[in-house]
Amino acid sequence: MKVFLNRLFYVFFLNLTIIGAGISEAQEIIGNEPVAIEYFKAGNYEKALPLFTVLFNSSPNNAMYNYYYGVCLIKNNRFETAAKEALLNAVVDKTPNNCNFYLGNYFQALENWAEAIDFYKMYKGSKKERYELEFDKYYDMCLKRINPFKLVKGDEMKVFSDSVKIAISKPDEKNFLVPDSLKTEWFNFQINDQLTYHSITDFKSEAARILFVKAWIATDKNDSIVKNTDLLRKAHEETHNVTTRIDLVQKIVDSEQQSYQLLSDREKYFSQARVKESSYWEKAGTDAMVSFNREILEREKVRIERLHQEVKKPETKAEPAPTEKLVNENNTPEKNADEDKTQTDKQNNLVYKVQIGSFLNGRLTPAFKAMYAKLSKFRKIEKYTDAKKYEIYTIGNFTDYKDATLLKDQLILEGAKGAFLAAFKNGERISVARVAKKRQIK
Repeated sequence: MKVFLNRLFYVFFLNLTIIGAGISEAQEIIGNEPVAIEYFKAGNYEKALPLFTVLFNSSPNNAMYNYYYGVCLIKNNRFETAAKEALLNAVVDKTPNNCNFYLGNYFQALENWAEAIDFYKMYKGSKKERYELEFDKYYDMCLKRINPFKLVKGDEMKVFSDSVKIAISKPDEKNFLVPDSLKTEWFNFQINDQLTYHSITDFKSEAARILFVKAWIATDKNDSIVKNTDLLRKAHEETHNVTTRIDLVQKIVDSEQQSYQLLSDREKYFSQARVKESSYWEKAGTDAMVSFNREILEREKVRIERLHQEVKKPETKAEPAPTEKLVNENNTPEKNADEDKTQTDKQNNLVYKVQIGSFLNGRLTPAFKAMYAKLSKFRKIEKYTDAKKYEIYTIGNFTDYKDATLLKDQLILEGAKGAFLAAFKNGERISVARVAKKRQIK
């Protein structure tokens, strides 16, 4: 009997060991977080990568998974877009400061020296951390334009096949595709107090450009979800079947959650894009920024005037050819009439805005909500409530009447059909007609 019990205990213990080993192996396969972190801390990035790949794919919005995944790719010499995106996502959520160091590694491996130096400068690790990462060595090599990294081709290690959707033979920032709709899109994306971009080609920082593209894609996805959600709500209102209504409610809730996440991601991407682009101009200097801003403003004026002409019928009366500026008896150039009027407006503290909507007690129409969602992506829309409890929505803040008019015409082309000018003097609204009459008299 005793021998039988001993054998039984032995068999039980053996099975338990086998089961435990099987569980341990299974945990590694499915991406067990403690095991993955243990490998990571031990510097065994080859074994950590497949585990963090699974964890990252299961929770792509987890900032720490983005960090671990991106670092593991770089430590395995996998300098592909997936590594950069993961680390940029981690930077947005303010995960370990090391993100900036590894982003520096990434761009140094691609020999994008300016971006690499930029990220290395943003790394603020302690003296001990800098020593452990060999920061000074990599930074010094980057300044000398030395690339110490060996790139691994996508087909050499199949364990990384799920890290990128499209295999590339040579890492290249330009392989991050820009949607066709964005290549020709004219938008208003404010970088800082002086710069507002209108084209994807305006971006100087490659990282900022990609972040902006990601935000743009998130916006398009959200627009599709919003349209689908509206259809679900309509179907919910029209059906009387209880089971169908419950099913529709669940779908509506799921859609709203997706929309919330996409909008949250979009704002993070936009914010990080501004940070990156502002960092570029801080380095380039004020003179370079002012010069580029003049170029942008000139392009904007040319485009707005062209659009303004397109919506008007061709004039039958020929305009006289431009001549030299008239000179008065004192041999000084005469001032342009519009310049005089603009100067007068400034002296009178006149400000022009473009009004796009007015609603009693804030009861917005569905059409205005859709237009607001479109325009607010890149334009700052101001709102105030007047004495009659109307919510007034305006765009722009001009002292130049002509500039305000050009914006109004552009907004009409963009879908704000009822847009019109509103005038304010010392913060109080006044009649635009009265202002226009005074301008004509003067």
